Amino acid sequence: MFYRTGGAGDRINVQYDEIYADQINGATGWLPINKGDWMAVNACRASIEFKSTASSIVKKVVTAPEMVLLLEMKTIGGQRDEESWPIDQWQNVVVATGLRAHRAGFARLRVPNINNTDGTGVALALQVTRTGDNGSNV
Repeated sequence: MFYRTGGAGDRINVQYDEIYADQINGATGWLPINKGDWMAVNACRASIEFKSTASSIVKKVVTAPEMVLLLEMKTIGGQRDEESWPIDQWQNVVVATGLRAHRAGFARLRVPNINNTDGTGVALALQVTRTGDNGSNV
């Protein structure tokens, strides 16, 4: 199952996205980034109490999910998802970290592998803080 808070079909907004996924290739939406922007990443094991597309509850727990998490980017808007660049990767850990973007493009979190035999999935959140280069030479 794939679920986004509020039942939206695309990213929540251009600076933030949060999803629940229990399948391979579940991913946040592509968020625009500039060189120097701060990207905050969160991931943990979760389960979903499905009520409706707009009001389901994603229960997050401080337990490492059995999954691989990939932070990836596209440098050109027309690139296909398969052409993305890997930025960072985590495996079987709770993630609460952040890092600076080293170039402009679009970033997202994706789950290339997951073990959901226990009926749980992962909650993923990506936030981009607009602190990047503004074009000045200062």
